[in-house]
Amino acid sequence: MEKYNTFKQEENILIHTRILDAPRELVWEVWTNPEHIKEWWGPNGFSLTTKSMTVEPGKIWDFIMHSMGRDWDNKIEYVEVKKPSLLSYRHSGERGEDYDFMVSISFAEVEGKTLLTMKSTFKSKEIIEELNRRVNAIEGGKQTLNRLENYLKILVKENE
Repeated sequence: MEKYNTFKQEENILIHTRILDAPRELVWEVWTNPEHIKEWWGPNGFSLTTKSMTVEPGKIWDFIMHSMGRDWDNKIEYVEVKKPSLLSYRHSGERGEDYDFMVSISFAEVEGKTLLTMKSTFKSKEIIEELNRRVNAIEGGKQTLNRLENYLKILVKENE
């Protein structure tokens, strides 16, 4: 299953694929519940405050990421929500419209585990390169999924 833990870039699209040793319903729950998502969302060293979160098409998750003595306002507008298999949303932040991007996440059940495929589509390859230079965006995405994986391990162990 290691072959499923991959990252690749195709022009203006970042694709993270990961097999998570947790049932799909649990992975969905920790991705869509503010009490769970605050425990793992963001790169290493970040914390999270959710102002509001309604996981429905056309609704918003409004949150602040905190790190390095700074706060970053973020908004996610859900476009498609198919529990427990698909989430897609538009992510916007402080940097302006050019930096908004679309994310599609599929949650597939594989032998009691979850195959997560996350595709982030940016307006251009250049924007990805700029974000990577400024805030190490690609590594931050990997760290966020590592934090998700570690949090799931804790929850699975607690439920045994």
